[in-house]
Amino acid sequence: MATVLICCDKFKGSATSVAVSEALGQGLIRAGHTVLTAPLADGGDGTLEAFDSLGYKREPSLATGSGGLKFETQFSLNGQTAVIEIARICGLDLVAPEGGLPSAQSARQAGTWGVGEVIKSALEKGAQRIIIGLGGSATTDAGFGMAQALGVEFFDSNGSQVAQVGNIGLVQGISLDHLDPRLEKAKFIVASDVRNPLCGVDGAAKIYGAQKGLSAEDTPGVDAAIRNFANVFEQALGLTTLAQTAGAGAAGGLGFMAMALLSAEMRSGVDMILNETGGEKMLAQADLVITGEGRIDAQTLSGKAPTGIAKRARAKGIPVLAVCGQSLLDPAISNELFEDIYSLTDFESDINECIRNPLPILEGIGFNIAKHHLS
Repeated sequence: MATVLICCDKFKGSATSVAVSEALGQGLIRAGHTVLTAPLADGGDGTLEAFDSLGYKREPSLATGSGGLKFETQFSLNGQTAVIEIARICGLDLVAPEGGLPSAQSARQAGTWGVGEVIKSALEKGAQRIIIGLGGSATTDAGFGMAQALGVEFFDSNGSQVAQVGNIGLVQGISLDHLDPRLEKAKFIVASDVRNPLCGVDGAAKIYGAQKGLSAEDTPGVDAAIRNFANVFEQALGLTTLAQTAGAGAAGGLGFMAMALLSAEMRSGVDMILNETGGEKMLAQADLVITGEGRIDAQTLSGKAPTGIAKRARAKGIPVLAVCGQSLLDPAISNELFEDIYSLTDFESDINECIRNPLPILEGIGFNIAKHHLS
């Protein structure tokens, strides 16, 4: 009998990573195989769920959303390690659900204040090691809001305080006099698979601005504003070229501020979560890996969680199958990563039923995999 590692991301809007893995596993166990499961995420939404099975407890925190309104969110805590998912704080889905876009005006003003506030909540609970999952943000503020919430003050050329995200291009000076002193003793890890720099043709505004509501007319101005802001910040802290570091453009430039202000270690989201959850050790025991997410398409190949685990497994000579709600990939392309792709829509033609009730279908797919790949 084979040992199968199931390492799936969530099926967004349908089932959590844990639920997907358990359902697939039931089908494989019914066929007599040994199943190992490790939750998977890439630092975006679903990151907290990946830590739920590891003894982490949800903690409430007040936060300011990207639009400036207070609300209650959560982070996770286990001992002195906290996990923060920015998608729950300043995420695009919070302001533009069901695939909509914020207005261009709100996109220009969206800020990351809540991330700084949740960091402070974690510090108050005794956290000394803080993992921040970047992904799904509605912001392009280069971490301006987070820095403000942590006590950094920004000034224009006249010495007047700059308090609005839309004015960060006016920043000419900063003060760290009121920076939270607890930050110095904490270790920060930033989890993201985005490798873009902060500014320029591959930067945060140019590449990701449109999906956050920035208009084509706004993008050059926002890029110039965060470039100026980053230059001033780097000069004040004695840093150089950090804005061009891979990952600085993650989450609208929050990656830049995390590295600059928090001295955060930038790590691949998939790699970090696999290591934290024990998935890397389980991989060494596996004869087959099953991964997947709600929809597999071209974006899956650009560094998303299933691609991350697939590349790791294939490097070890372990075959990989993918399971999804729907696949839009050309088989010729997908076969470079996955031996086969199983879609819920191949087993249930009613897409709404796949979304409403995926678990029985997934259990059947697990049994089908055992029959065709492990017999």
